[in-house]
Amino acid sequence: MRKNKVKTVILFLFSLHLCAFSQSGISYSEFLKRIEDYFNSEMINDLSKAFSNPQRITIWSWDVGDFSGDNISDLAYTYKISGDRDQRVYLRMYADIDGFLVNVADFPYKFIELPLEVGCNIKGGTCFVSQKIRNGVWKIFGYRLLNGAVIHKEVFTSEKIDNLSVENTIDYYKLTNHTKIINDKNKILYENKYFNIPSYHRGRLIFHGYSNKVVLDDVDFVPRGAYWWNGEQDCKVEITSAYDEDFIYFQFNVFDDKVIKKLCDTCYSDYISVWFDLMNIGDVVHYTIKNNNVFVNDTMSNALYNFIIYPGDFKDIPAYVQAYSNDKLTTIQQISASQIKAVSNLTENGYVVKAKIPLSILGVEPSFISADFYKIACSIEIHDIDNEFRPEEESVLATSKFNYANSSTFGTIIFVPANQWYGECSNIYRQDIYRALLEFGY
Repeated sequence: MRKNKVKTVILFLFSLHLCAFSQSGISYSEFLKRIEDYFNSEMINDLSKAFSNPQRITIWSWDVGDFSGDNISDLAYTYKISGDRDQRVYLRMYADIDGFLVNVADFPYKFIELPLEVGCNIKGGTCFVSQKIRNGVWKIFGYRLLNGAVIHKEVFTSEKIDNLSVENTIDYYKLTNHTKIINDKNKILYENKYFNIPSYHRGRLIFHGYSNKVVLDDVDFVPRGAYWWNGEQDCKVEITSAYDEDFIYFQFNVFDDKVIKKLCDTCYSDYISVWFDLMNIGDVVHYTIKNNNVFVNDTMSNALYNFIIYPGDFKDIPAYVQAYSNDKLTTIQQISASQIKAVSNLTENGYVVKAKIPLSILGVEPSFISADFYKIACSIEIHDIDNEFRPEEESVLATSKFNYANSSTFGTIIFVPANQWYGECSNIYRQDIYRALLEFGY
C-alpha cells in the first residue's frame, strides 16, 4: 500500500533551485531510497528496472504529487545521462495507474551551464518544469495527464528587460493568455488577460487533449455589469470557431436563465457582438518595448469591424446580423456583406446561435493560413439582459476586458493550418493502439 506521509516539495525559483542534494545531483540508487516514503516496494522495484544502465543516470530534481487528477501521488524527476555530450536533461513523468507507476512522458530540455537550471515541481494538479533560457529569461512548462493524454497545459515566460519585467502565461487548455509588464518599483505598466480562440478547418476532428472551446463563466471576463451578473447560473457561454476557403464560422452556446427575445426593431434583447481589428493581423501586437519604455497600442483602430448578431424571437423573427465598420469598404467587401448569415434556436438552458462571415470581408486569403498560425485581433461580447424594461441592468461577458476604442484590449482569434494544432498533446496508449491495428491488418 502507498504510504501517506507529508511530502517534501522541491521549490524552484528563477534564480535558484533549492534542492535537497548538492550541485552534482544524486545517483539513481540514492534517488530510489529517497522515494521509499511515498511508494511501496513493488513500485520501487519496477522503477529500479527503468534503465538498462542505471549507473549512468544522475537525478537533478524530483517531486511527488498528483498531476493526473485522481488524488493519488504521481512521480516526476529530471535526469541526465552520463556521457551525453549535449547539455541536456530529461523530464520523466510516472503516473500511478491501477497501482502501477507507468512512464507517461519523457521530455528533453536544454541547460546552459548546470543541469540545475531545469527543475520539476508538482502543484495544483499540474507537473511544472522550469528552464533557464538565457540570462534574465525563464520559462515554466506545465503538463497534465487527462484520460490517457499528456497535455501541454500552459507555459509561463518571465523576461527581464533592463528595469522591466515582462510576464506572460499562455494556457492551452483554458485558451487564456495573460500578459503583465512591471517596472522595478512594482508598478504595473500594462496588463491584459484575454482568450485565444483557435479556429480549425471546418470538419476537422479535434482529438482529445486539444482545446477548441472558449468558456466564459468567470467574473474576470465580465468587464461590464458584473454587479448584475449572478454567476454561471445566470449566464455562461461556450464559443467555438471554424473556417473554410470562404467563411469563418462561429457557434455560441449561451446558457441563460432568462432569455430576452428580440420582438421588435426597437426592443431591447440579448445579443452577441463580434469585433475585429484589421489593423492588427498576422501576429497580433498589443505593445512594444523600446529604450526601456513600454508603448501600448491603446488608440482606436482605423479598421474596426463589428458584427452584431440578434437571435430573433426563435419563432417568427429569424436571427440576423448587422455589420458596422469605420473602414472604407472595397467593392468586394460590400458584395460579400450579403453573404453574412446567422441562425438560432432555443434550448432547455438558453439558446444557440450559429453565424458565418465571409473571409473576404476580413481580407483573409486561404494562402495566409496554409503554412502557419494566422492571427487577428478579435473580441466577442455576449450581452445578457434579464429585464427588457431595465436595459441598464445589462451584464456583458467578453473574451477580453474589452474596450473597442483601445486596441490593446482585444483578444485574438487564431487560424490553425490543417497540419498543425494549437497546443501539444500525446496519447500514452498510442503504441498499444498501433500494435493492435497492425495485428488486425491495418
